[in-house]
Amino acid sequence: MNESIISVRYSKAIFLLALEKGVLDKVKSDMEIIFSIMSESKELQNIFQNPVLKPSKKQEIIKKVFPGFDPMTLSFINLVIKNRREIHLFDISRNFLTRYKQHYGIESAIFTTAVNVEPMMLKKVKDLIKIVLKTEVELANKIDKNIIGGFIIRVGDKQIDSSVKSSLNMTKKKLLNTSIEFNK
Repeated sequence: MNESIISVRYSKAIFLLALEKGVLDKVKSDMEIIFSIMSESKELQNIFQNPVLKPSKKQEIIKKVFPGFDPMTLSFINLVIKNRREIHLFDISRNFLTRYKQHYGIESAIFTTAVNVEPMMLKKVKDLIKIVLKTEVELANKIDKNIIGGFIIRVGDKQIDSSVKSSLNMTKKKLLNTSIEFNK
């Protein structure tokens, strides 16, 4: 079975069950933790990819790594391990979070700046995007010193680039395309 099909099916199953049982926000919180830890921890990835390690041992590790998880999330992870699909847990959590955002109409936006931005400024940017798009927004702040100054806002496939680097590049192109004639 295709691994994307596996992760989509499992994420849909836990999403619908959590929605039905009224614990969607708790399971979402658990899935965010799984996504975060799985994306950063090579050790946990190696444990899940180890075919020699017994499922019962992997389940013990899960209980220790994620002690505060909702019982539904723990039962779900145990089922995934029992079915030998634990290598898909990262993709399952990613698909779950995408499905959650779609369910609530939440757009993801990235606000890129050259330096750290104060939380109050991030809130203003988020509120502005929210007004323009007429939807809930999840804003992430990314720092990229290469843009020199200004900002870049990316929402889905749309982007507003007001960075100094972009302005300098446009000026450079204009200058290169301009011919200068000297009078003798």
